[in-house]
Amino acid sequence: MRSALLLFVLLGLFAPLGAQAYPWMIRHGYSSCASCHTDPSGGGLLTAYGRAQSELLLAASYGKTKEEVSPSTGFLFGAVTLPEWLNLGLSFRGGALVNRASETTNVRPVQMTSDVRAQATLGQFRANGSLGFAIRRARAAALTSTETNNLVSREHWLGWDNEAQTLTVRAGRMNLPFGLRNVEHTSWVRERTRTDSNDQQQYGVAVAYNGEGMRGELMGIAGNFVIHPDIYRELGYSGFFEVAPRSDLAVGVSSLVTRASYDVESRQPLFWRQAHGVFARWAVTKPLVLMAEADMLVNSSRDQQMGVGYTGLLQADVEPIQGLHLLVTGEALRPVGGTGVNVGAGLGAAFIFLPQVELRVDGTARRLDSGSGSTTDVLSVIAQLHLLI
Repeated sequence: MRSALLLFVLLGLFAPLGAQAYPWMIRHGYSSCASCHTDPSGGGLLTAYGRAQSELLLAASYGKTKEEVSPSTGFLFGAVTLPEWLNLGLSFRGGALVNRASETTNVRPVQMTSDVRAQATLGQFRANGSLGFAIRRARAAALTSTETNNLVSREHWLGWDNEAQTLTVRAGRMNLPFGLRNVEHTSWVRERTRTDSNDQQQYGVAVAYNGEGMRGELMGIAGNFVIHPDIYRELGYSGFFEVAPRSDLAVGVSSLVTRASYDVESRQPLFWRQAHGVFARWAVTKPLVLMAEADMLVNSSRDQQMGVGYTGLLQADVEPIQGLHLLVTGEALRPVGGTGVNVGAGLGAAFIFLPQVELRVDGTARRLDSGSGSTTDVLSVIAQLHLLI
């Protein structure tokens, strides 16, 4: 078991690695996300253009050349015609998870998102929001306060675009602009920087720019108003800047600094949290896209001196035929204040067999180093269905 796990980790760390869900759209010349998503930095609700591309470029073609978009790419597979000013979408991601740590194996169903997303647009102004249901977790986005079965709103904001639609100003609850916006919210680069799209959104004001060959967003963080009491809310900023010197290559930098009276996770007083890093996406060939992110983690508090750690992600997305994706991932993490280095690797396959309908299976192995000479091996397998209709 140990030798097989080590081989699995090494395979993930040294194989070619790339982008996922869907930063790998750079293989089609899309270095920016704003044309396909209502969020100017990517993710969440699709625009009408994004729905069309999901059929033309993402879904399996079954040997046929697609030249026209079918009505089924619309809301509820085209069953409902929406007015031009209204954009609606339903998102579901769920399946089954198997975890094995030491000698214990746990199998359970998982439900990651069950959200209704909407945007109303009036001229240069728009209002965007989501409402969903979470059986467990996602507590930092919950509108209700029970232990399980909560209503959640991951995003809700008001925005304004300039006439050229290159500049967007938003206020409300938003995803933090930082690094690669990958769907794997449990990856260490998302988990340890607290920038995942599951429930780590914050309230604040953000300015995003999407121009020819460059994009970026800077957000002033006012805190997560879902968290009580307010001594646990963070104040600060988060932002990224990315340049695309070619249509198949984009590189960027990220920075985040926050301060809280007490940290919501460690409960340390006067807690400063920082993350600074670089990321890149590269379409080596059309079938192969490489993605990487490396972040330095810095924490300090009134009771603890400054500590430094780091985390990194490497991932390859290979698309041998349209709609079928093979994924290889490697991760590393040195926790702030820790002495050991944790490593992880993953193998996965995703099949977008219909527009906005995806089946995916991932196996992930992690070796956790306590720093005292002992390690713990954790293996997980997740099978999931993703609907974005």
